[in-house]
Parts: sequence; structure tokens; C-alpha cells
Amino acid sequence: MRTLLSMFALSFCTIALVGCTRIETPDLDSTPGNRIASDARTSRVVSLQLGEQPGAFQVEDVTGPAAGEHLCYRCKYAGKPTVVIFTREVNDSVTSLVQQIDQKVSENADKKLSAFMVVIGDPSDAVKEDLHRVQISQHIENTPLTIFDGAEGPAGYGLAPSTQVQVMMWNNDGLKVNEAVSPQLSPEKISELVAQTRTILN
Repeated sequence: MRTLLSMFALSFCTIALVGCTRIETPDLDSTPGNRIASDARTSRVVSLQLGEQPGAFQVEDVTGPAAGEHLCYRCKYAGKPTVVIFTREVNDSVTSLVQQIDQKVSENADKKLSAFMVVIGDPSDAVKEDLHRVQISQHIENTPLTIFDGAEGPAGYGLAPSTQVQVMMWNNDGLKVNEAVSPQLSPEKISELVAQTRTILN
């Protein structure tokens, strides 16, 4: 009888131990409101979450007021509603998006709306020439076109590696929009993104 009781107690303790040490892994993909699918089991990329404040990072200004210099536009625009377009290529649809965002910045100068575009990973002279061409042809006056030297993008932003274009918008309350989109943006998608600037206007 004593042997049976000992075996029962040992089995109970083992079950209890296993139950207490079981760890539930949170599903990162289920975070509401964020359009970026983050898969911790594969890429380990966790994009900046809605409500968080983006961190500082340096870019090379190509067409803005500090052209030729390295600076932090995240810092320069601190306290202002800000749109940033991260892109790995400069094409017609990305050009159209930045032109329409630039127009929104002009229309909302009283609300201090700000924006800048960041080309990720290629600081070559050819890319700089493309940005100068875009600025002139599209009359970009309020949105600095910049370059970030690094394929993964700024630390802490978790830019989706397979995504060519990612648009973020934030204000004093934190990140409001975070969308990874196709590099070949439709006119409808561009209009949708531009309209989302209303979510950050104070």
C-alpha cells in the first residue's frame, strides 16, 4: 500500500511540474491594428507596433534643406505629425505617392504636418541622381528625399525584409499607421494612404 501511495505521489508531482513549467508562446501575428505580419518562428522580424514611439536614426539628406549632410529627421520633426515612406526602389508609383504626400504637407502647414522619404540600402550616386530628378519633375518642396545606408533599415523599426515599400505615420501619441505595400502602388492605394494622414493631424 505504501508503495502504491509513493508511486501515486510521484506521478502527481511530475504532472504538476510539467503543468507549471509549460510556456505559452504569444502569437505575434494576432496584434490588432498592425498591417505587418511578424513571424517570430522564421524571420524574427517584429515591426514597430501601433502606439509605440519610433526611435532616432540617421539618414543622408539628398534633396532637403540639409542636402549632403547626415542628420536625424525623426529628431528634427519631433513633436510634429510625421509621415515617412521607406522604399527599396524609386519608381513611378512611389514617386506619385511622395508627390501627393508632399501636397498634403503643404495643405496642412498650419498643423505642422511633416514628411520625408527614405531609400533603404543603396547610397550610390545613381540613386541620388534619381532622387534629384524626382524632386525637380514632381516639384517636391516640403518632403526631403533621403538615403539610409543599410539593407535592414533603422534599428528598432523591423522593416519587413521582403517588402519594397513601407509607410509609417506617427504623432505625439505614437505610431498610427504602419503598412507594407506593393512597390507598384495603384492610384486607389495611393489615395488611401494619403487619406490616412488625417489619423495623425492634431
